[in-house]
Amino acid sequence: MKSFIELAHERFGAQRLEDLGKREFKALIEDGIARGLAASTLEARCSHLVKFGCLTGQAQSAIALGHKLHRRIRELKAEGTLPQPERVTPSRETADRAIAILRGWDQRHETRTGRPRAYHLAARLQLLTSARSVSVTERLTRERLKGDHRIECIGKGGRPLLAAVPPDLYAAVIEHLKRAGEPLADRDGYRMAWRRAVKVARGKATGTHGLRRRAACNVYSETYGRLAGGGMSPQDARREARAEAVERLGHSRDRADQAACYLGPAA
Repeated sequence: MKSFIELAHERFGAQRLEDLGKREFKALIEDGIARGLAASTLEARCSHLVKFGCLTGQAQSAIALGHKLHRRIRELKAEGTLPQPERVTPSRETADRAIAILRGWDQRHETRTGRPRAYHLAARLQLLTSARSVSVTERLTRERLKGDHRIECIGKGGRPLLAAVPPDLYAAVIEHLKRAGEPLADRDGYRMAWRRAVKVARGKATGTHGLRRRAACNVYSETYGRLAGGGMSPQDARREARAEAVERLGHSRDRADQAACYLGPAA
């Protein structure tokens, strides 16, 4: 919305929210297309503009325009005109360095404020469970600790997924929840801290979903190595490793689209 308001002011001289309408809406999307934004980003902009129109008394025209703009984006996407979204997966080394950085920041935060923080625990959990960021932060309470070093991660659509974690991590989560209360961490704070930590680790800045992709790649390589080492053919080992990685993410084992999204063409 900040970009929208700035563009409307610079290009059309808009001074008030009441000045913003269809002309400005179209200009923002056309500007995004000209700058090569991905289809997913343009579609999100359309949705935000429709909501803005509804809040400023332009619901009917905003919804109609939103449908029209979405249709144009879909057509450009089908033509291959729009770039695919960039999906960055941090290396194992970058992920490990970033987690170590978060641990240091959490320790300094507690020293300075007296309040424990668990961003590094959330990152470790994400890396080991392939869970979404919300599952290892705001949804992680004592109720999700299931014994035998297992944690229940609530995935998309409320689907529960049980994941075993190392004893030391399980114990650290219990200790933090006892000391700091529930939930384990603030999701927005964790996401911002992770992005900063990746930059400090000299990796390309990614969101926490990049850590989820790293986790899926780890599962794939470890499963493939185990199966191929046990005598399974490379083709069958790749197929089973893909299925295992996708299932750990909370999707059906046969989702080829999710395998391509998280593992890339190499898998």
